[in-house]
Amino acid sequence: MLLFKRILIAVIFIPLLIYIFKVGDIALASFLALIAFQMMFELREMFFKKGIIVPRVIIVLGLIVFIASIYLGMAMIFASLLLAFIIIIGIDLFSNNLEGAMIRGSAGIFIIVYIAVLLSSVYHIRLLENGGNLVFSLLFMIWITDTSAYTAGRIFGKHRGIFKASPNKSLEGFIAGIFFSFAGTFILINFFGVTLSQALAAAVAGGIFGQMGDLFESILKRDAGVKDSSDVLPGHGGILDRFDSLLLAAPVFYVILFLIK
Repeated sequence: MLLFKRILIAVIFIPLLIYIFKVGDIALASFLALIAFQMMFELREMFFKKGIIVPRVIIVLGLIVFIASIYLGMAMIFASLLLAFIIIIGIDLFSNNLEGAMIRGSAGIFIIVYIAVLLSSVYHIRLLENGGNLVFSLLFMIWITDTSAYTAGRIFGKHRGIFKASPNKSLEGFIAGIFFSFAGTFILINFFGVTLSQALAAAVAGGIFGQMGDLFESILKRDAGVKDSSDVLPGHGGILDRFDSLLLAAPVFYVILFLIK
């Protein structure tokens, strides 16, 4: 039954995601805002399990920062982050809730930067020339990395436990993910209409930093004592579980593309 749910969700959502990323514009912005909302909610719940009570308004503030990050200039991004900081600290200040204020303030800003700011890079990639193919290239690299790392780990994985955050992840699987991501550059060049430098950028972002993004979220889950960020997707875990690789891979990809243009 669980396998059926996993397949059903994939059949429904994969074509929808392809359409959204292809269309871009308001459809992509709305979709990213929706998953940012859910991911911030899930991350806030994980902090709650650690006894860190971040105010609910942090999700609203995160959406404001996200909108500023995709539509407005750098000055407004700073302004929205400043607003978030003032409100987070102000809540404790005016309620005289001093115990744990440092942790709550740090957690609140972390949630906003980790989710809202980093995720906005996906939208900016889409705005670039040939942006649709660039986004699909990154998603393909993340997929081929995850698939090859998992498969190689299951078949050849002997050196496990190299990452305490994910004890089942093997060195062989990690290396295979990087290897096949670079091998996948041939596919990107010939079928996704990107240049060699763009394909290599996608390989670095997806093959190396995509895996790091997955491991980083594993650190958070281990610390919170949870297996999945939520159960919103039966058989898949939470939205944060599904897009954790993208949170680090996308900004790295965007930065590399900016540097090589």
